[in-house]
Amino acid sequence: MGKLLSVLLFMLFIPLSYSASCTDVKTCIPEKAFKYRDLIYSETETYFPEIPIYAYIPSLIEHESCISLTHRRCWEPTSRLKTEREEGAGLSMVTRAYNSDGSIRFDTLTTLRRKYIEELKEASWDTIYQRPDVQIRILVLLSRDNYKALYSVTDPMERLYMADSAYNGGLSGVFRDRRACSLAPNCDPQKWFNNVEKYCTKSKKILYGNRNACDINRYHVKDIFKTRLSKYENIYFNELYLKLKKRKLDF
Repeated sequence: MGKLLSVLLFMLFIPLSYSASCTDVKTCIPEKAFKYRDLIYSETETYFPEIPIYAYIPSLIEHESCISLTHRRCWEPTSRLKTEREEGAGLSMVTRAYNSDGSIRFDTLTTLRRKYIEELKEASWDTIYQRPDVQIRILVLLSRDNYKALYSVTDPMERLYMADSAYNGGLSGVFRDRRACSLAPNCDPQKWFNNVEKYCTKSKKILYGNRNACDINRYHVKDIFKTRLSKYENIYFNELYLKLKKRKLDF
């Protein structure tokens, strides 16, 4: 019991040391991230308890909302991507896109609200930037939907890699990429890295800077799982995991 208490006390001081100089994306967690930790945990427990690793959710939020770890809108519900053809909102970067004539091409928020009438009854483009709780619920539900849709991928982590690709670029793209992989020699459609990852069927048209849709999508998965995730697994959820473990032992 004394050892457990010592670990818990140590963990309480970690956020302070991690917010002092937040520049290294592999090790530093912005102080603002701890504001939403319990909410992320409860939303994930409620809506996506089968997720292979809880640290995926905060890693995804960081990737979506943080241009850099020191940017003023990093881990802020007011984070926004806005172009003539697209708007991404908040911690989840929930997106709506427009055709050249101004009509809606797709609207993820509205689509999810129609599907989850009760869970997302308060979701609205009028208030989305003031509702981090709604933003996080949208992110968790969409991640769960993508994960469930990829039920034929047997390994849970491989499935999550592909669900993340779908979060960024849509499920249909992942299905096409897996099919392209299955038709190629020495490519396993059950595995993402160095397999499905290599067979992108998205447009090669330059979108932002010198990157196309394939570049953006592949970087999305790599950045979350190879760069950001381990720090959240090691620091962000440790205290909560210890509390949960103690609760189960006491029970």
